[in-house]
Amino acid sequence: MNRGLGPSTTAGRLDYVRDELLAGRPVLLSDIGDVPTPSGSVVIAASLADTHWTAWAVRHSSGFLCVAMPESRAEALDVPLMPGRDETSSTGFCVAVDAADGTTTGISAADRALTARVLADPRSRPVDLNRPGHVVPVRVSESDEPAARDRAALAVDLCRIAGLPPVAVVGDLVADDGDVMGPEDVAALGASQHLAVLSTATVRNHLLFSGNGDAPRVSRGEESTMRTTWGDFDVTSFRDGVTGATHAVLRCAGEALTPTVSVHIECHDSEAFGATDCGCGERLQGSLRHVAAHGGLLIYLRRGAKSSDLGAHECTHADVGAVAAILHDLEVRSVRLRGKFVPEASLERADIAVVCSGFQEPAETDYRIA
Repeated sequence: MNRGLGPSTTAGRLDYVRDELLAGRPVLLSDIGDVPTPSGSVVIAASLADTHWTAWAVRHSSGFLCVAMPESRAEALDVPLMPGRDETSSTGFCVAVDAADGTTTGISAADRALTARVLADPRSRPVDLNRPGHVVPVRVSESDEPAARDRAALAVDLCRIAGLPPVAVVGDLVADDGDVMGPEDVAALGASQHLAVLSTATVRNHLLFSGNGDAPRVSRGEESTMRTTWGDFDVTSFRDGVTGATHAVLRCAGEALTPTVSVHIECHDSEAFGATDCGCGERLQGSLRHVAAHGGLLIYLRRGAKSSDLGAHECTHADVGAVAAILHDLEVRSVRLRGKFVPEASLERADIAVVCSGFQEPAETDYRIA
C-alpha cells in the first residue's frame, strides 16, 4: 500500500501521523515556506525506537541523530547542556549519552535505539545513562509559542499529540549527494518509502487551533451574567493553553445558526482610561450594542504573559488560533465576521467557514472594527 502523504485534510493527516508514530514508523517533517532554506527531518517516537528504523534514519540522514525532549525531562535525567552553546537559541544540544546497561560501543543502530528508549522511559533516572556517549539529547523550550517552534520542538509535540512520551529521535534528511533535502526531495523520499510526510506548518496550526495533546488550546471556564448599558450578556470564560490568558465570550439571546462574530483585544488605554488615539473603546461599545440588538458573539481576547509585548491592535497567529478554538468549543462552524481584524483565510484554515466578512452596521450606527 502506498502510504504517501496520507489523508488530505489537516485533521485526517494528524490522525494518520499519530497512527504511524504509534506503530513505531518514522514520519518525515518538512519545512514548506517557513524558512529561507527549507529542509526536512526524520522523526521517530523515542519510546518505540527499534533497530530497523533507527538504521534507516542513519542511512537517510548525516548519521547524526538527536533525541529531542522538553527541558524538564532533560533536567530530570541530569543531562547538561554542552559548553559554549548559543545562548540565543531555544533549542539546546546536550552532552552525549549512552544507555548504561545493554549497549556495546554505543554507536550501532541497536545501541542508539536502546538509548533513545531509555531517554523516553519515564522510569529512567540519571544513573541509567553514561556520559559522554553517542546519542545527543536536545532540550527544547516548553514555553515557545507555536510559530516559534523549530522541527526538534515540533517532533516532541508530535509524540505528545500521539499520546506517547514527548521524546523524539530526530535527524536532518540528507540526499545521496550529501546535500540537505528540500521539500520536494522529502516528499519524494516519503512516497518511495511509503512514509507519512507532514509540513511544519500543519503541526503549528494544530498546536494553534487544537492544543498540544496534553491540554486543549482553550478550556471552558466559568459562566456568568454581565449587566451593561446595552443589556444583559451571558459571559463564558476560556483559559488559553498557549498564552496563559483568560478570554471572554459575550452573548445575548437570539443567537443565529451562523452568528455574527466580533473580535476585540483588550486595550487598557482606550477601554479603561478613555484614550481616543486608537478608538478601541468606541469600537468595543459598538460591538456590544450590536450583539445586544442583533445577537451574535463578541470574543474578547486578553493578553497573557507570553504575549504581553504585543500591541493591542495586532492580530497574531495565537489570536487567530484562540478565536478558532473558542468557536469550535462553542460548536460554531460558520460565521459572519464583523470587521476585518481576523483574516478570513486564517479562520477557514481552521475549518471555520466565513460566509460573510467585513460586515458592518448601517451608517447611522456605524462602529467600524478596524
